[in-house]
Amino acid sequence: MSKFHSSHGGGALSLVAVAAVLLTSCSAGGQQGAEDDSAVPQKMTFVVPTSAGGGVDTAARQLQPYLEDELGSTLTVVNREGGATTIGTGSILESTDCSTILITAIPHITLSYLAHDVDYDLSSFAAVGGVSVEPGVIRVAKDAPWSTLEELVTDAKQRPGEITVSVSEAVSSNAFGIAQIEKATGADFNIVPFDGGGPSRLAVVSGEVDATHAGVFNSLPIADDSRVLAVQASENRWKAVTDDAPTVKEALGIDVPDNESTYNVWTSAECATNHPERYQAIVDALAAAVNSDGLKSDLEKVGEELKLDARTPEQVESDAKIAEDEIREMMADNPDLLSGE
Repeated sequence: MSKFHSSHGGGALSLVAVAAVLLTSCSAGGQQGAEDDSAVPQKMTFVVPTSAGGGVDTAARQLQPYLEDELGSTLTVVNREGGATTIGTGSILESTDCSTILITAIPHITLSYLAHDVDYDLSSFAAVGGVSVEPGVIRVAKDAPWSTLEELVTDAKQRPGEITVSVSEAVSSNAFGIAQIEKATGADFNIVPFDGGGPSRLAVVSGEVDATHAGVFNSLPIADDSRVLAVQASENRWKAVTDDAPTVKEALGIDVPDNESTYNVWTSAECATNHPERYQAIVDALAAAVNSDGLKSDLEKVGEELKLDARTPEQVESDAKIAEDEIREMMADNPDLLSGE
């Protein structure tokens, strides 16, 4: 603040008084600013980087009312699909005041920058916490000619490239899952990527594709019109919602890596760095929402309560880093791994 000078005593006194008022005003303003900085923005955007109807979108809409309540703010879900999740994922970095948060999956967030030319990486984000987990399954239509995964794989080996399998994105955990089965068995599927899990799954029941690789819970909307051939996990802990299907290992008699996606909430690293109290408030709100009786009750009604997976920011960031290291190692062995071809 500038210093005032006067050759007149009275003037000097009045200027001192003015200075005192200004100092008081600055101090009050600073305190008010600090209070505002710790408060969660009253209007917030919840970005889904995929189209409506997919697993991430469904998880966001199931969570939204409870997270909104815990935040004490208006939280609007916005789908920003496209670019294999890069458009929506990168968009939250434009918000540095914590007013925009992202729900996405691991490994999707990792794949978005490893497989595409974008101006962000894992360090650009700050994890808020975990929401749910989606083990991979192979589904076919009710009237499909294959009764088991072994039959489907055998057919794919006999008719290379003819059996179509939909996946949510060209570079996704679904695509990895079916590629792992191909590698382990020698089968050759025609993998068809879609811009989101919703369209990918609907393609099975409409007859556009022969099978889909999806998540246990995010594929439940087509459960009445499809069958699960196998669960790509070491154990099927979700028998009631997977037609009591065997694991891939049990179905094929060979080892195939487990496949799953974990859904998590993120914000920009600048939010966490520049507004730590605000960021922590969002972390606390998410943890309370995921553990709320209301959300659990909602999921129980649709048979999805077992998908909840409340992980801390530290656990989520560790999971993402592990996924990145694993994918980079796979890329070293196969440079075309993330080509989407």
